[in-house]
Amino acid sequence: MRYALLFAAVFLAPLLSEFPLAKAQDSSTSSPTSHLDTAEGPLRRGSNEFGVWSGFSPFSFKFKGVTEDRKLFLLNVQYARTLLATHPLTLKYTAEIVPVALEFQPTQLYLVNGTLLVNPAGTIYGGGASPIGFQGNFGRKSIQPFANGSVGFLYFSQQVPIIGSSQFNYTITIGAGAQFFRRSGHSFTLGWKYHHLSNDYQATLNPGIDSSVFYAGFSILPGSRR
Repeated sequence: MRYALLFAAVFLAPLLSEFPLAKAQDSSTSSPTSHLDTAEGPLRRGSNEFGVWSGFSPFSFKFKGVTEDRKLFLLNVQYARTLLATHPLTLKYTAEIVPVALEFQPTQLYLVNGTLLVNPAGTIYGGGASPIGFQGNFGRKSIQPFANGSVGFLYFSQQVPIIGSSQFNYTITIGAGAQFFRRSGHSFTLGWKYHHLSNDYQATLNPGIDSSVFYAGFSILPGSRR
């Protein structure tokens, strides 16, 4: 988990550096830049979003994790609150519940300390949450590219990704995509996430899984109809 928090801190530091700008805008309403936080756009500081997204990774790869031939399906329910809204950047805090996480695995043989282990094929169910996340949207148009990141956890019905690892795993994601806003107060999202799963050596084995998640989502923005 310490590596996940460090990775998240490096990614989120540039976004969090925008907070002094927001504070300066609040403290000087006569400043020429004070209008930025209330500029026209689908997102305004303090606005809330409620949404859902679903994604699928058709393969796993070796980056920080070493487990291969894994597929991952995720269904996430998301809450987001806009912390800062300027012309160049809109910063949002995000929190997600993961009611469905499915890990698909083939039968594989592993040699661990001279012992041959058989990891059976199957679909393993899990669930969890990502309580800490941030997203930075760029621009104020109806189509906004974004970058985001989050940290959280998943708990599975069996040890994942192999026998001898753990049912409980930490997660970290970093991704990018585009959010499409409609005048009806709805938005659609298309994106990609690097998804890392690891038990942080809380078990005997910690091979980890690195997934490439392609996802689509839908959200509503109460009170944002224009």
